[in-house]
Amino acid sequence: MRFVKTKEDNIEENYLELHYDEIDEETAAVLERLRPSLKYIEGTLDGKRLTLPLADMYYFETVDRKTFGYTKNSCVEVKETLQGIIDEYENVGFVRISKSSIVNLYKIKKLQGDMNMRTLIHLKNDECLVMNRGYRAEFYEALGKLQGRKKT
Repeated sequence: MRFVKTKEDNIEENYLELHYDEIDEETAAVLERLRPSLKYIEGTLDGKRLTLPLADMYYFETVDRKTFGYTKNSCVEVKETLQGIIDEYENVGFVRISKSSIVNLYKIKKLQGDMNMRTLIHLKNDECLVMNRGYRAEFYEALGKLQGRKKT
């Protein structure tokens, strides 16, 4: 199998294309590794049901026993609990940062420490979340896995 990367300026979203004559064992294995990140989640916005790509979600939070998912420009109410989201999607970059929040590691722009030993998480949509100290080890372990590092 050949892998071709091409940088394109001014595209709105990254994309992958697969060109094949026959899906062989190697190609099937690559597709199987991609499959979890291509999942969808259902939500409600203004009374309308929506199905959104999980990759579009920046973070989830629970407020007043309701769970909300945030995309670049919108907020949708989802049926899943935070624990359900972690159980289902932890392997595609979602990690808990506080009792009431989960962040998508792929949507982080930068991390910044604050005076109270907490970490500020700046997202690519210019929002800022606060990671509580109790979730630091879990967060950095997940970030290390994402970057290909193993826990020592």
